Amino acid sequence: MSLPHAKISVFYRQLAQQLAAGLTLAQALRAPSPAPARDSFHLAALAEGGESIDTILASAGPWLPVSDRPYISAAAQSGRLPLILANLADRHAQIGTMQTRVMLACLYPLGVFHFGALLFPFLRLISFETGLQWSTSAYLGGLAVLLLPVWGGGLFTWLALKRGNPLVLALLDLLPAIGGYRKNQALADFSFALGNLLEAGAPIGRAWLDAGHIARSPRLRRASQTIADRIRDGLAPGPHLTATRVFPHEFIARYQTGESTGSLENSLLALAADHQEIANRRLIAASMLYPGLLFAAVALMVAYFVISFYAGYIDQINHMLDGM
Repeated sequence: MSLPHAKISVFYRQLAQQLAAGLTLAQALRAPSPAPARDSFHLAALAEGGESIDTILASAGPWLPVSDRPYISAAAQSGRLPLILANLADRHAQIGTMQTRVMLACLYPLGVFHFGALLFPFLRLISFETGLQWSTSAYLGGLAVLLLPVWGGGLFTWLALKRGNPLVLALLDLLPAIGGYRKNQALADFSFALGNLLEAGAPIGRAWLDAGHIARSPRLRRASQTIADRIRDGLAPGPHLTATRVFPHEFIARYQTGESTGSLENSLLALAADHQEIANRRLIAASMLYPGLLFAAVALMVAYFVISFYAGYIDQINHMLDGM
C-alpha cells in the first residue's frame, strides 16, 4: 500500500537528517518512521549485508514510490543522498499540501450536488393536485439517473489514468484547465527529475531517459529518447531541444543558459518550481470549475422543479377560473 505524500515527506526528511548526522543507512532505516516497520527492518538487514542500493530499492514495498527510486539510487552511488532526500521531501510535502487544498475546494460543491441528487427524485414525486405519491422504484430510478453517470464516469477516468489509456489522456488534454494542468505538471515533473538526477550524479544520457519516464507524458518520453540518442552521439542536448517540438521556449532558453554557464541543475530546478506553480493554479481552477458545473446542474434541477410546480399551480387556477 502506498503512503500519503505527507508521510513520505516526513520519512525522506528524517532519513536525510540522520544520514547527514553520520548514521549508516541501516541505522537510519531502523529508526521509527512513517514507513512500514517490517519492510524498513528488512531493507536495513540488506544494507548491513552489503547489498547494492539497487537491490535494496528493488526489495522495498509499494509504499516507496517507484518514480523516486532512480534519484535515490544515483544519489547513494555519488554520496549525495541526504541532499536528494531533502529535495524529495520538499516536493512530496508540496504535492500533499496541494492535494489537500484541491480536495477541500471540491468538497462543498460535490456535497451540494449529492444533496440535490438525493432531493430531486423526491421532489418529483410531489404533485400539486395529489401531494406526495411515494414510489421506492421511481425514487431509486431517479437517483440512479443522476448519480450513476457521475460515479461511473469518475471511476472510469480514474482506472484509465492508472492504466495510461492514451485516448482518455488525449481527451483530458483538451479540457479547459485540466489540459493546462497536465502539460505544466508533466514539465514540472520532468524538470525536477532531470535536475535532481544530474545533482545526484547520474550520467546525463541516463538522466534524460529516466526523467522522460518519470514525467509520465508520451511526448516527453519520446523527446527524452531523442535527446538521449544525441547524447550518445557525443552531442550536447541544448541545440537539439527545439527540434523535438515538445519543450516551450522558456524551457529551451533556460536549459541552454544553464548548460553554457555550468548551472544546469539550478536552472532545471527553477524551471520545475515555475511549472509547478502554473500547474497548481490550473489545478485549483479545475477544482472550482468542474465541481461548480455540478453545482450549477443542481441549481438548474431545482429551478426546473420550482417552475414546473408553479406552472401546474397556475394551470390549476386557470382551470378553476374557466369553470366559473
